[in-house]
Amino acid sequence: MGSILGVDVGGTFTDFIHVGEDGRIDIVKTPSTPSEPAQGVLDGLKKLAGSEMSLSEFLGGIDLIVHGTTITTNAIITRNYAKTGYITTKGFKDILNSRRGLKRNAFTAKEAPPKPIVPQYLVKTVGGRIDKSGEEMLPLDEAEVRSAADFFKEQHVETIAVNLMFSFLNPLHELRVKEILQKQLPDIYVSISSEVLPYVRMYERGSTTVFNACVRPLLETYIDDLLGKLESSNFGGRLLTMQSNGGVMSPEVAKEFGANTLLSGPASGPAAALHFTKPHNLKNLITIDMGGTSLDACLIRDGRPTITKYSEVAEYALAVPSMDIRAIGSGGGSIAFVDTSGILHVGPESAGASPGPAAYGLGGEYPTVTDANILLGYLNPSYFLGGERKLHPDLSKSAISKFIAEPLGIKMEQAANGIIQLVNSQMANGVRKVSIEQGFDPRDAALVVAGGAGPLHACGIAEELGVDLIFIPKAGSVLCATGMLTTDLRHDLLRFASIFLDEETDCVEQLNSLRDELIPLGRDLLLEEKIPVERHRYEFAGDMLFEGQFNVLETPLPQLGEDNIKDTDIARLIERFRDHHKDVYGYTLDDSSVQIQSIRLTAIGTTDAPSFKSIDLGTSDITSAKKDQRKVWFDNSETSISVYDGDKLLAGNIVSGPSIIEVPTTTILIKNNWQLEVDKLGSYLLHPKSSSLSDTLEKLLNREN
Repeated sequence: MGSILGVDVGGTFTDFIHVGEDGRIDIVKTPSTPSEPAQGVLDGLKKLAGSEMSLSEFLGGIDLIVHGTTITTNAIITRNYAKTGYITTKGFKDILNSRRGLKRNAFTAKEAPPKPIVPQYLVKTVGGRIDKSGEEMLPLDEAEVRSAADFFKEQHVETIAVNLMFSFLNPLHELRVKEILQKQLPDIYVSISSEVLPYVRMYERGSTTVFNACVRPLLETYIDDLLGKLESSNFGGRLLTMQSNGGVMSPEVAKEFGANTLLSGPASGPAAALHFTKPHNLKNLITIDMGGTSLDACLIRDGRPTITKYSEVAEYALAVPSMDIRAIGSGGGSIAFVDTSGILHVGPESAGASPGPAAYGLGGEYPTVTDANILLGYLNPSYFLGGERKLHPDLSKSAISKFIAEPLGIKMEQAANGIIQLVNSQMANGVRKVSIEQGFDPRDAALVVAGGAGPLHACGIAEELGVDLIFIPKAGSVLCATGMLTTDLRHDLLRFASIFLDEETDCVEQLNSLRDELIPLGRDLLLEEKIPVERHRYEFAGDMLFEGQFNVLETPLPQLGEDNIKDTDIARLIERFRDHHKDVYGYTLDDSSVQIQSIRLTAIGTTDAPSFKSIDLGTSDITSAKKDQRKVWFDNSETSISVYDGDKLLAGNIVSGPSIIEVPTTTILIKNNWQLEVDKLGSYLLHPKSSSLSDTLEKLLNREN
């Protein structure tokens, strides 16, 4: 593979990582441009090209660009999506707004439901009915479909979602509705649930289809604009888009299935973490990516990131497979304040990119985590983004003094230290949500820390959790952009099954029939994306449950990925589910029948991960990397510590705390009881001084096994 590029379009910054044919890495961060996201991407590309090369020359040498974007997520959160109409079966008009009938705060009687994406007046019902067996009970009332089309045209609807009863069993009526709408409204996009999510639960199916429809015009405009700008600048390679499930897809598929991009921003981080930790044989990881607004945390157990089928965006259900990444409102821009009871809080409100922390000098008057790091000496105000932006420590001091120190009657340094300790505790609690709440002890994992702000807080978070190994990837400040270059193309397909596994049914025939239906569909999607057949891989899973249960448990079914299954395989499938159920819930039901509610196929097109260049081997002498001494505050005392240039550290170099390592896009704070070592790819491993790195790794690997 030639020169490749990863781009992560965030709400505050857009991250870029360029890997040349020789494995050389270039990392760039530029401010995002929310009003015209594609322009922000072009700005970063010009910065990567530098002064010695034109943008046209630079892009002409790029073979592949993989990019993730928050454009669809932000559209939902800010309610800046297309005006959407909704068609459903007569008698089910209120399901979208009724949702599951559960409130976030069960004891708050007056809590209002979220504002609907589709207002009631834009919901139309039509006659016709498919029954629970997939048979037509009543024919579709095509006159009512045409009437709905006329109404949507009068209301200037931009896109339409269709979700009919039992369409996952028989899409006949939905396909006909789509055909009629496209004929009467040729300029309006129509999204039908049987194509987006042929799933048994009507609310989740409908909500996901609405998401898919309402972001389509915005996403299509953005992708077309980006492709146009790239092609006019001499880009002749491939552009791929990140999905919420951790895979990538072509622009054409992204336009059709925009719901798959709603959580695409942080989804590639776990893939990058696995890639960089692979030389150390680490399989249990907890990734934390701390940016300006939030911290994203994800558990990787036995080399597999946790995937969830149920997510929420703006309090509405999204039922596409997504990385189980929890966002905590703690970032570098999180605002600190003292409430009326005299209690210190940090976040979740953020100063964002504009006006940003007080130190930015752009009008932000409230203190943030970044301001606290500046005041304590951890962050160099003259070296932010490698010196591109000068920060103003006097503004940080003024904000912390006015809003924190004076109300609490303490010194500025104590106030700043309190902000750091509180935000570290909040982030540690966020890690517990993705680990302990899933029955996993975080002490059994390495903490992979990323994001521009993350390495400043790595030791503090690890100490809160009792974690002994911190891993900071070489490209950790742009971890998600890096992960996009290490992911495969991936498509998730779903079919309703309702199959009881026992020897007296025709379950073997049913499973093989579904297998034979799904694999060609997955193959066609990958072939459309020009992935050769020898690079195709198929993974099956079943939404399984014991008879009488309501909730399903997704269970891998590797037997379906092989040749047609046989009668003798059924016992193995049952045993696999029982074991999985016991691992997750702590018990199993040996005397209950096992049912497969749905079959899931993941069609994977494998790609070549970039070859990152190894750095030179160093010695025990690191004096050439030392930049200066800096006064910093630890707890309530000031001390002078050494500051090192991370770009001058070599493989095998060891830096003992307390110390600071600076690179243009991030700063690493090594606390007193910690020691850092550099690996051959230039990543940083931190461990307690009381134990060697080899002993720490051995101890962790033994706990994994």
